[in-house]
Parts: sequence; C-alpha cells; structure tokens
Amino acid sequence: MVRPPELKLQQLQYLIAIAEHGGLRPAAQALNVTAAAVSKGLQELENTAGTRLMQRQAQGLQLTAAGRKLLTRARLIQCELDQAMQELSAARASSRIRFTVGVAPWISLTLLTPTLLRFAQMRPDVSLSLSDIFGSDYAALRDGSMDLAIGLAPLEQGSGELAARPLFSYEHAIACRRGHPLQQARHLEELAGQSWLLTHEITQYTPPLRDFFQTYYGEGAPLNSGQLHQYRSLQMLELICNSDLLTVVPWPVIEAGRQHHPLDALTLKEKIPASIACYVTRKNTPIQGCVSDFVAAMMHVLTDEATRSRFLHPRVLRSLDVIAPR
Repeated sequence: MVRPPELKLQQLQYLIAIAEHGGLRPAAQALNVTAAAVSKGLQELENTAGTRLMQRQAQGLQLTAAGRKLLTRARLIQCELDQAMQELSAARASSRIRFTVGVAPWISLTLLTPTLLRFAQMRPDVSLSLSDIFGSDYAALRDGSMDLAIGLAPLEQGSGELAARPLFSYEHAIACRRGHPLQQARHLEELAGQSWLLTHEITQYTPPLRDFFQTYYGEGAPLNSGQLHQYRSLQMLELICNSDLLTVVPWPVIEAGRQHHPLDALTLKEKIPASIACYVTRKNTPIQGCVSDFVAAMMHVLTDEATRSRFLHPRVLRSLDVIAPR
C-alpha cells in the first residue's frame, strides 16, 4: 500500500503566507520567522508534492496551477484548525477545574475564609471541594479522592506514599468550660479521672499528653478513671462549654473563639510540644498549579498586613509561627 505524501501544517502555512504577501520576506515577517525558514519550508513542500508550486516572475513569486489547487486545500485546513482552536478555547472558558482540599477544622475556623477569597481571585477557573480532616492518616489522599491536605504531617509508618512540607507551627492548650472545677489545675496528674472529648487517637499525641492518656486511660486503667470520647467536629466546642469534659485544642482555637465560646486554657507546668501544620500531597505530585496556588493564598493570608488586619485577630496570628514553604 502506497503511503500518501506527508504534508506538514507549518509548510502549508508558509504557502498561504507567500500567496497572501507576495514573497518570501514579507511572508517571513508576517509569520515572525526568517526568510530562510520560509524558503526551506516551501522547498520541502514542493519535494513532498513532487511538483513546482511557485514560479518567480517579474512581479514576484506566483502560484502554479498545482500551487493554486493546494492553496485552496491549505486554506480549508487552516480554517478548520482555527475553528477547532476556537471551540477548544470556548470549552476551556466554560469548564472548571475541580480541586479537592482537606483542612484541619481549626484551620477552617481561623484561616480558611481569607484563604478561599484569595484563591478565588488567583484561580477563577477552579471549583473547590472542601472537607474536614482529623489526625494524620490521610486515606483520601492515598486513594486519590483528595488532591491536597493542610494538617499534621503523616505518621512515619504511613508516610511512604505521601509528602509533607511545613507551613507553620502552633502550640496546644488543654481547655475546659469557664468555671470548671479544675480550672486552676497546674499539673496533668490533677486531671486524671476526668472525662475528655478528643479529635485524635491518643497515639497521635506527643509526650507528655500521650504518656498521660496511655497511663490513665489506656489498657489496664481502672474503669472509674474517666472516659475518652472522640468527636470529629468543631461542634465539640459546644459540648465542652456545656459540660465538665476536657479537651485538647490548638491555641489559635482558643484565641479565635474567645467571643463565641466561653473556653479557658489551663495553665499547666508541663510543656506541650508545638505541632507543625503541613501541606500534604501524594508523593511525586507536581507542586505547581492548584497546589502551589492554594498554598500561596494561605501564605498571603499569613504575611500580608492588609489581609491579616481585615480577617484575623492579632492574638490568632501571634499563636502561629510561619515557616517559609519550600
């Protein structure tokens, strides 16, 4: 079977430009290429066609009969290509990228609103799907149903599929309702026997909290030592405010909720280590596009003075230590 000649689109564009502009140099100027490139393209096209397409005459290059026939087809091809590009452009304009982000609830309470507003300005072509994440297992990231998470770094034993990059660090507080009987407690041991409402498994806390929970509430602890409950929602704050339950929350939650939740942080002698909020992706995910833009929007919220003064209470910002992302 004989293969048809392989005509290249660029060569056909050269033919059209020469016909419309009357010579190699004006065609080259119109296409923003060199005259040598146009001459070479025309020669290759004639070699492929097996016949002369242009003849030099006193008034310049003129199409031969074969050239005129090919020019008609070339213009039809160019017209179809232009129409296709217009349709693709219209499709892009009417379609939106779907980007799924998981955010730790306390970040939703403090940083998410200005971050969303900034991101919407940066990426009007993106529709976000947002959900709360608790702890650091990130199952939705692993199975591909989530694109980005903002929260704790993954646990070491489960981090092989994920990459975490730090954004900022923050302290924790043990909180209770205002007027709680143990509001003046100064040591963790004084809280043994109380019931707690937590958002994480106790293994996801660091010492001394993890040691305290395992000692007084783990296997082998007496049944009258109090209970550990879990509630994966910021609605837990309402339960804390209306009961004697204790909880562990990031300091920004205390600062952001002062006007809405009568919560107090206990002043304990034990130092609770700071945690680091990271942006977490699947390994080998390119850190560009929506991922980098969302992170940039959050960093803008944390570093731009006008945005901070509009959306964030100064005490919230003072409870965060920004780490430049890499």
